[in-house]
Amino acid sequence: MIYTKLTKPHIYSLLFILLFVLNSCIYEQKSNDKLYLKLEKEIMCPVCQGQTLDQSQSLIAEDMKKIIKLKISEGYNEKEIKNYFIERYGESIIAYPPIRGFNIIAYLVPIFILITAFITFVVFVRGGKSKN
Repeated sequence: MIYTKLTKPHIYSLLFILLFVLNSCIYEQKSNDKLYLKLEKEIMCPVCQGQTLDQSQSLIAEDMKKIIKLKISEGYNEKEIKNYFIERYGESIIAYPPIRGFNIIAYLVPIFILITAFITFVVFVRGGKSKN
């Protein structure tokens, strides 16, 4: 049996390794919690009109939250979890539609309205000044 006396450098090295391991475990947990909260806000409840999972108290929403936690613990990433729900409920289950196809209109119309309102405002203000 080999016995070595633990010196201060050995103890410090062990403490450093222990702190490193504990820190990585805490960081992973925080990362998982952030992913869970993000998905909870981006996935719609299929039975509640216009509510995301974090807003809904329905039984199906609670089940979906449990599934999200399970998928995260199994190592699924955000895209895989979203695809899981899209396969079961369709693309309308996602609160923020992807920017492609017909969904582009949903993103462009508000911008168009703001630009039109700004131009109208500028023309109205300039038109009022020229009358004086």
